[in-house]
Amino acid sequence: MVQPNEVVNVIHFFDEWTRCVGSGYQKDSLYRHGKFDSCSAQWNDIKVAMKAKSTSDPMEAERLLAQTHYRKNLGSDLKQSPTAGIIWDLKEKPCWDEV
Repeated sequence: MVQPNEVVNVIHFFDEWTRCVGSGYQKDSLYRHGKFDSCSAQWNDIKVAMKAKSTSDPMEAERLLAQTHYRKNLGSDLKQSPTAGIIWDLKEKPCWDEV
């Protein structure tokens, strides 16, 4: 029997979707863009994560995850933040690096 890989954390993508459908995020979306966010990108990410989790090949799982909205647009890259330049200015060097 093929076991699912350990590369994918499906809960992370579910958390992103629940954050998106939450009232705080939707209020911000309405204020910034004049409409509610459908959160379809986050829902599609859950489907991709489930597919990636079910594959036994970790390289294939990474390839699938690289296609997600989260990895392409958000993730840990602050330059991809939807609020950078709108709500706050992106610093050249983060304050925690200034020691």
